[in-house]
Amino acid sequence: MTKCGRCGNTNGDDVLFCQYCGTRVAGEALPGRAPDGGGAAAVPSAASGQSPGPGRPGYEPGFRLIVVHRDGSDGITYNLIGDQIDIGRTEGDLLFDDPHLANRHARISASLSGRVLTPLEARNGIYVRLRGAVDLQDGDQLLIGKQVLRLDLIPDSERVLRPALEHGMVVFGTPVRPPWGRLRQLTPAGLTRDVFHLTRPDQILGRESGDIVFSDDEFMSRRHAQLSYRNGRGRLEDLGSSNGTFLRLRGPHGLMPGDLIRLGDELLRFEIG
Repeated sequence: MTKCGRCGNTNGDDVLFCQYCGTRVAGEALPGRAPDGGGAAAVPSAASGQSPGPGRPGYEPGFRLIVVHRDGSDGITYNLIGDQIDIGRTEGDLLFDDPHLANRHARISASLSGRVLTPLEARNGIYVRLRGAVDLQDGDQLLIGKQVLRLDLIPDSERVLRPALEHGMVVFGTPVRPPWGRLRQLTPAGLTRDVFHLTRPDQILGRESGDIVFSDDEFMSRRHAQLSYRNGRGRLEDLGSSNGTFLRLRGPHGLMPGDLIRLGDELLRFEIG
């Protein structure tokens, strides 16, 4: 067992950071990154008083990851310094006991333009809260309230289908507008539950009003987000919701102070310094 020198609480022997206050409690050097061949990096916390020194080539200022609780309040603050920080469930520099995380789930590395967040696994991914409207691609995954939704853009060949013929007769059915996309509701079982066909140029998603309503989702605002279709492209915009709208990363993402990052059940805020 390891006692935290800052708050006095006792932690397990395998932790790098205090589970109560976020201060580093392990040794100075982090474990080597043998799986990808990268070199080990020392990540002392700000509380340790250590510094890599102003003369170090390529020195990158430290950053913080702040746990955000479901009520919006701040939790533990992790003070981090290093060219590369890995986050995961059992491997890496910052560990969370979260079954939705891969053993090594994400990486934050230094670049000439700042810190870059990169997904390291393909199943559950990483979601980042929108700061403004964004263009969407086919297959993009959205996190709105508690809903995990995948957007499928409909190709031109599928939008206008001829009426079916059976025994020489045209099938009689409900007239429908040609959709420009579909939203698939993804479940923890790995299956699609409901499918929503997007036909209007603007579609509102919310808890109480809109074109697509999730009345049982207490984390969704009354009018939460809008999906639009213009010039052959889908577009997603948050409508001032309380809990925000998140988009799953497809690759490396340049972080900005205040970015909110969702990894499994963990919500983290990125800050510099």
